[in-house]
Amino acid sequence: MTFDIAGAKASVVNPESVVRTAAERASARGAEVCLLDARSVFGRGHLESAALHAIRARDARTMSSRSVAMETLLYAAGARQVQDAIRSVGLRPDTTAIGVILFGSARVDDFIRDMGWTRDDGVLNAEGKSLEDFGISDQAAGTVSESQGADLVLEKVALLDVQK
Repeated sequence: MTFDIAGAKASVVNPESVVRTAAERASARGAEVCLLDARSVFGRGHLESAALHAIRARDARTMSSRSVAMETLLYAAGARQVQDAIRSVGLRPDTTAIGVILFGSARVDDFIRDMGWTRDDGVLNAEGKSLEDFGISDQAAGTVSESQGADLVLEKVALLDVQK
């Protein structure tokens, strides 16, 4: 299964409406989409790792959810429960920066344009984002340099396999 990752800028969103519309538009293109609040994304590698873990779980028939997109959200949050994942990395009413993972052969640029958004991969960068907001304690964050904070996020993504 192929996927593409991008960042996007949007006006303030209604989370439920945007997720529903995005799923319909992706489905019309033969794709699945996972949307995240980019304030909770710690680099492109964070989303890539979550997507690869979700695809591996699908292939091993160990998914906790019904779709690769939702499984990716779980991995991106490092959470076992959908509600926890949505609270942690899902879209919020004040979301204007969005992480997009589009599964399938559809083009992510076309999808972003169809949604009326502007592509901006810079929103995926980890700089200036709080590890504490992602559920990583100050004590754990203190064990690595600031430039290695995203590594703690990747560790949390990988540890979800152990917790399953």
